[in-house]
Amino acid sequence: MAVDPVRIILIKALVMQTACEHTRTKVIVRRDGIDYLECLDCHQIFEAEDLEPVPVEDDDE
Repeated sequence: MAVDPVRIILIKALVMQTACEHTRTKVIVRRDGIDYLECLDCHQIFEAEDLEPVPVEDDDE
């Protein structure tokens, strides 16, 4: 039974996307005020603001 190489690539990509925390990144380009980063571990490219944690406001009222 032959293994579909495209299926293997897709599975690896999904695993890497969910497993990598993107702790080692570098800026590859800045365009229109947006920094684009590359993860040095999984090589995914994304906007810097996607990596930054979103502040959570406590509702103490």
